[in-house]
Amino acid sequence: MSFAGQGSRPSSGNSSSGGLNNRFNSYQQGGGSYVPPGMSYANQQTNVLEDTVKTHYQAEGTAANVLTQMHAQRHQLKGAHDDVWEMRKATEEARRELESLIAKNRKKKVRLYAIIAALAMTDLFLFLRIAQCRGSFFC
Repeated sequence: MSFAGQGSRPSSGNSSSGGLNNRFNSYQQGGGSYVPPGMSYANQQTNVLEDTVKTHYQAEGTAANVLTQMHAQRHQLKGAHDDVWEMRKATEEARRELESLIAKNRKKKVRLYAIIAALAMTDLFLFLRIAQCRGSFFC
């Protein structure tokens, strides 16, 4: 049986059992769908509506799962951001401590060079004093 203006090609399956994968029986595909004997157009539209509602609930379930996953990923990213921020602060503090240690090291080197220079001058003065007194420290 076919309606006026519709082709008589057979359907590729029952639209209520196809679910999401049976898109070729969609009522939006055009007027060429086959209505089997004993099944009215209203029943066919009811099946299409049931499939649509089923698809809607499946889409809502998928959306809820995606939202849950995105929420978990948001917390992971926020945790990673906080970890990076803490690492930056720790790195900055370590850099400041290293600069402080380098400055202290330079001051110690300058102080040691000053002590070396003072001891060298004392040694030179004592050497000249011994040379001037011909081997005796007291002239």
